[in-house]
Amino acid sequence: MYFRSFIGIVFFLFFMFFPIQLMSENELLDKEFYQQEAYEAFGELPYEVIKNLPPDINTQVVYFLKYYTNEKREVVNRWLARCSLFLPYFRTIFKEYGIPDDLVYLAFIESGCNPFATSPAGAAGIWQFMEATAKRYGLKIDYWIDERRDFIKSTYAAAKYLKTLYKIFGDWRIAIASYNLGENKIKRVLEAKNFIDYWQIINSKEIPIETMIYLPQWMAITLIAKDPEKYGFSIPENKILDYEEIKVNGGIDLKVFSVAGEIDYDMLLLLNAELRRKITPPETIYNLKIPYGKKEILEKNLLSLRTVKKEKDFAKRKIEIVTLPEENLSKKLVVF
Repeated sequence: MYFRSFIGIVFFLFFMFFPIQLMSENELLDKEFYQQEAYEAFGELPYEVIKNLPPDINTQVVYFLKYYTNEKREVVNRWLARCSLFLPYFRTIFKEYGIPDDLVYLAFIESGCNPFATSPAGAAGIWQFMEATAKRYGLKIDYWIDERRDFIKSTYAAAKYLKTLYKIFGDWRIAIASYNLGENKIKRVLEAKNFIDYWQIINSKEIPIETMIYLPQWMAITLIAKDPEKYGFSIPENKILDYEEIKVNGGIDLKVFSVAGEIDYDMLLLLNAELRRKITPPETIYNLKIPYGKKEILEKNLLSLRTVKKEKDFAKRKIEIVTLPEENLSKKLVVF
């Protein structure tokens, strides 16, 4: 949703309607190479996704392979690097819910694995949940927290949603399209036209172009992500985002934890992207995610801070007063 390019769609439509006029003999040979590569790799994708693939889908996948390896090369490089931080967690959670492993690569298409991504329509986080759908699948959204940006909780929600979609439609292709468009809209198309097959939906022109190209986009990025070097990309050097949790008091700025735990502030923000105000929610005990190995020093220094707070006269200390929203004007947040 977030990264889909309008220019890319325009080129895609032009390519689809005028494929022969656009390609020289060398380009046609190149296309055949991509087709062979694509079909070989499709054998590792869910069977229901690849069975009876029509020629058109191959052409679309070829287009997006070229698009991602040329015009969008720098963008895909960033996706590969960032997603490498999260993919092991995605795979573990999807496996737990019986979701085909390759569906983790939907996160590339949705947001480039960016927990801070927000679409013009208001979808947020790595899995680009709209607020209503997010809440339906157990994600909390309020003034302080937006769990659509929590890379663990939102992935559980995505797995549950995909599993529900598969139960509804019994076809992973339709489930994938529904994840993009919404199950109710897909249901209406199926019922209005008496369709029973994914390709009937796609060829009906009853759905937006974004959904029509969603499956081939995912197939293309899956091929690249599973074997980056084959398509001229370097293997990401990033390691898994290894973390542990610590229970902390509410109403404390993340900068305090960054200093006390000797933790890179940007890393702390990434691990806790769900904290909308960069502050732990007041009047709560919060499970803060921190880089693995930082728990001991953070606990030690937080204890020192609490000791200082008790021993010194509060009025003599320099404090920063942060006013809460209007509905909580009677409360004040002390950051130290």
